Amino acid sequence: MQMPRWGSTPTDGYDTTDYKAPVTLSGTTTASASTSVFKEPKSSTLFYRVSLIVTTLGLYAVFVNMFTTPSTDVDLSQYTDSIFIPFIYKFSTKHDPQVLCTVDGVNIKMPVDTGSTGLLIGAPILPNVSPIIGTPAHHFFTSSRILYVGRLVSLSIGFHGEAGSYATATVPIFIVDKSWRCPWYNPSKDRFDCPLGPNGEKAIERDTSRITYMGVGFGRNGARDGMPFAAPKVNAFLNIDMIDGSPVSKTSMRAGYVMSKEGVHLGLTPKNMQGFTLTGLEPGLTHAEDPRDWAMARMCFSINDDGINCGPALIDSGIPQMYIRTGGAASIPTVVIRNPNKNGHAKFVKRVKPGTKITVGFPTLDAPVSYSFIVGENSSIEPSYVVPGNASPPFVNTGRNFLFGYSIMFDAIGGRFGFHPANSLSSSALL
Repeated sequence: MQMPRWGSTPTDGYDTTDYKAPVTLSGTTTASASTSVFKEPKSSTLFYRVSLIVTTLGLYAVFVNMFTTPSTDVDLSQYTDSIFIPFIYKFSTKHDPQVLCTVDGVNIKMPVDTGSTGLLIGAPILPNVSPIIGTPAHHFFTSSRILYVGRLVSLSIGFHGEAGSYATATVPIFIVDKSWRCPWYNPSKDRFDCPLGPNGEKAIERDTSRITYMGVGFGRNGARDGMPFAAPKVNAFLNIDMIDGSPVSKTSMRAGYVMSKEGVHLGLTPKNMQGFTLTGLEPGLTHAEDPRDWAMARMCFSINDDGINCGPALIDSGIPQMYIRTGGAASIPTVVIRNPNKNGHAKFVKRVKPGTKITVGFPTLDAPVSYSFIVGENSSIEPSYVVPGNASPPFVNTGRNFLFGYSIMFDAIGGRFGFHPANSLSSSALL
């Protein structure tokens, strides 16, 4: 029986500054879409203007050199273990990609989300797991505004691979005991319960018997991201311990994965990394404790070929739409429409105006990996819609349609993120 993921649709409204992005620190001043953050004094001189331009270009050059790494600087010859896990259904904008897995004897069609980290399964789905074991935990998605409360229990998960192959990982799994859609939840101060709303509203508890969800992303454990336990140790894709019944070691299986619109290669090898353009990642918050922890990838984007806005990027297979924010330093053409989401708490929502050109480069606009689309032209890589924002820092969540244009690679050992044109990759040919 298919067990669909809950919470794939974000809460719409004007307050759309989070959506799986780093939350702006309190006290940060932002500007409207029509206002520049930097206001020059009326006595500005030509020297001041030229100095500002030179400084900006210099920082931009440093940014390029810091985050672009060659693709051939690591010897991968010792890494031979890998397995291909195909998606169950044809990749689509309309639903999360899913893989077939088994947990505690229960087969689950598990949604795969690169925009979060951690495995969530509703307690009723695993009746043999005792309700009194585990470490208390909570998990909040800023996109859907859904709070999960439960326990972390160490369990084995099996992945059904291509041609009868099979891989297992043992990780802490979040057993969800309670869940609410909680629009007013504040990740910086709220914890294990959904408080009353601003007008005394009480959140409605959700059905946990239909909750299945697997986050395999990185850089999602920020203090205000709502995912305090989202470290590499809970990422099943990084903790494979057996393939086809045989143990694998760190010397033969390089932790990481390649994801295409066909499925996922677990374990990096010279063959499945071939042809990828790689960018370096900054160490994550817990990198000192676990060297597989890395911050989100970097990007720069422009609107209608104007301006350079640089910050973190999220290639997110868990949502069909894009979120984009400028940090207040640039203008995004927007329109206000009636909320198409009947369950949304806002009557009207902002969208990027049709006809707007968006260009995104990784890690910069001058880098070898970039893509563009015009809102409303319905190209395959265009998200279902684009939600604008002004909060700092600049940020892009591409949504899952990015995978129609590029396959992606995460190297958890070397701290690298990679891109490969999608149409030139196949599945088992890369093993």
